Amino acid sequence: MNIGIDLDNTIICYDNTLHGIALERGLISGETPKIKRIIRDEVRSKHSEFEWQKLQIAIYGTHMERAELMNGVWNFLIGLKERGIKFKIISHKTRYPNYGDCKVDLRAAAMEFLRQHDFFAESGLGLTEKDVFFLSTRAEKIETIREHKCSLFIDDLKELFLEPDFPAQTSKILFSSESNLDLPGITLLPDFAKISKFVFEGIKYGRF
Repeated sequence: MNIGIDLDNTIICYDNTLHGIALERGLISGETPKIKRIIRDEVRSKHSEFEWQKLQIAIYGTHMERAELMNGVWNFLIGLKERGIKFKIISHKTRYPNYGDCKVDLRAAAMEFLRQHDFFAESGLGLTEKDVFFLSTRAEKIETIREHKCSLFIDDLKELFLEPDFPAQTSKILFSSESNLDLPGITLLPDFAKISKFVFEGIKYGRF
């Protein structure tokens, strides 16, 4: 069995980083919720698309050390390790930002974050860097999921699962708190406590 999991906004949480940097730069008010969509819309409407782009470079690159693990994800990944279940991190992430002249290496910043959080330590998750895949396009990400024959894939982006080329044999788990979504064939779960229960019970009872 092989499980695939997305990186940005699935394993790594940027909510506090984004809110904090936007506040420091005077782009939002202290009352603005720590929700990416709301912060993005406020920055774009009150300032500019350019300021929003600079914020993204900060959270994914120059200020990556301020990012955090998603609540509950560590226990889930340790649970996989303890059960001897292999998993890969498969992320749509270009090496450099697609906008401006900034040459921050986004992939190197992400790898350093994983290193700092014991993903590659034997006492941690015991992964190797070969278990982490960065792909430049969504199509390449889907092809990598297919090549590794992932039994299930966890992602926060519903558009990935709606792609017609997404592997039919891979179970789709959408990590999202949007309870009003109606997406046939996709399991919607709001947090990693529920993802852990769903996955580990599924394995126990042979659903995957």
